[in-house]
Amino acid sequence: MKQLIPLFLFLCGYGAFAQTAVVNPRYQKSLWMFNLTYKAAVPAGSLALRYGYANGMGIDLYYKTKNNFLFGINANAYFGKHVRDINYINFLKDEHGFVFSDDGTPVYLTASMRGSQLQGAFGKLFPVFKKKPQLALLFQAGAGFMQHKYLFSAPNSLQFSKAYLKGYDRLSNGFALNEEAGICHLGLKKLINFNIGLEITEAFTKNRRYYDYATQATDTKTYLDIWVALKCCWVLPLKTHDKNEPVYFK
Repeated sequence: MKQLIPLFLFLCGYGAFAQTAVVNPRYQKSLWMFNLTYKAAVPAGSLALRYGYANGMGIDLYYKTKNNFLFGINANAYFGKHVRDINYINFLKDEHGFVFSDDGTPVYLTASMRGSQLQGAFGKLFPVFKKKPQLALLFQAGAGFMQHKYLFSAPNSLQFSKAYLKGYDRLSNGFALNEEAGICHLGLKKLINFNIGLEITEAFTKNRRYYDYATQATDTKTYLDIWVALKCCWVLPLKTHDKNEPVYFK
């Protein structure tokens, strides 16, 4: 019997240290989540003919049910200095490629892009990592509205004043679909919560300007504009977990 006592103590100690938490209380309760979002976006489809790499900043508001279903709304703004296919504004320059201010002096012309996206989203979290209860797989889809345009700036130049910009900014917008797959981390500490994933947005857009100064016509085509983005979110749960609440073990 005395020989069995050390073996019994060893097994008890091993069992205590070998236990792995497989239930995170935050994945068992409903809560609101407010996200601050950053996107590193690359264009595809028709959008790649106009722009290059762009940044995105936004906010999300989600409600997570006890069954880990997500219902939310996303709002994002895109901006970037990598633009393509802007030779159509050459008609505004002189034979030496200069743009002039109102007093006749040459000015430096800058071009960039601006965009925005607003959508509703539906998704689900799958906390399937037994040894990492703070992690869950995230899958979601959404639908909404996306738009983008060129932004030109030439200080003190009448040609690029607000009165004329609509003639060549080629503002385009339309219905958009969105899909995302990634990882969600909801830790037991209040601030260590985040999402990271791959997001794809497809928008069916049209040029919304009635008249284009460069082509001297109206563009009536429909375009397929795509953003492929690495999306990172800092998640702020609005209903936090009580640190004194037990974590269950299996």
